[in-house]
This record gives sequence, structure tokens and C-alpha cells, in this order.
Amino acid sequence: MTVIGHNRIRRVDSFDGYEVLAHPLANREDRVFHRGEGGASQVGVTYGSHDIQIARPTGPGNKGLLAILMHHGGGRHILEFYEGALPVTVTLLGLPERAQYALAYALFKQADECAVAARVDEASRWAQAFVDGRIRKRRRDGQRYVNIETPAEKERRCA
Repeated sequence: MTVIGHNRIRRVDSFDGYEVLAHPLANREDRVFHRGEGGASQVGVTYGSHDIQIARPTGPGNKGLLAILMHHGGGRHILEFYEGALPVTVTLLGLPERAQYALAYALFKQADECAVAARVDEASRWAQAFVDGRIRKRRRDGQRYVNIETPAEKERRCA
């Protein structure tokens, strides 16, 4: 399952190779939202440890990509996605800083949660296939291939 077309979160050592388009709420104190403060929820929250930047990759072959750069206690992470024909960049950069930060943070967290859910689903799919005896291994031209049979394929094979 993907959130916004192609997305891929990866951990990096630095943000080299990215042109920063916006750095919403660059000051750490600006990322602390007090209870009932202009547009904030009824809960006081601090995002002081999560620095977000909106950027575009600069290398060849990256046309149409937009990136959200996240730096927090767990390291530096990058979410890249294709914006396609939609005016994602223009719309995002046209928002006030707080809205840019909130939307970029929400996109990043949603993509991260979907990636975790996809890994869990795939692990359970392989575990169930192992229990059912539907994992097939084969060799061809010196390469090893592993795949999961469907229940119908297993039934035909065992008949």
C-alpha cells in the first residue's frame, strides 16, 4: 500500500544532494504548540526534536520528485515521492509555515506508518505460507528463486 504514489523512506548520513525549498519552523521554540494557541488543539505538544525541510533532489533522473527531510533523535530520514502533474510543491510552499510543517510532518508519518504496516503484512503472509507449506524454492541458471504458491497452485501440485 502506498500513500502518495511511489514513496520510500530511507535513513541517510547527510542531506547532501537536496535543494531546500522551505524550512518551516526552523527555530526549535516555534515547534512547541501550547494548549489552545492559535489553531492548536486542546493538547500542548512539542515537536522540538523533529526538524523538517521540504526539498527537491538535485541529481540527474530526479525530475518530478519532492522530498521531505526529517531530522530527529533517530537520525536523518528522507521521504521522496513523485508529485506528478499535481501542483503539490506550489500548494505546499504557498501555505503558512505552521501549515507547511504540519502537512509535511503528517505526510512523513503517514508514509512511515504505511511502510511499517506493509512490512508486518508481508511478514505474516510469508509466515502463513510457511505454515501451509506453500513456499517453493527453485534454481535456474545458477540463481535461487523463492516464491509463495497460491492455495490453488498447491492443490494442483498435490493432486
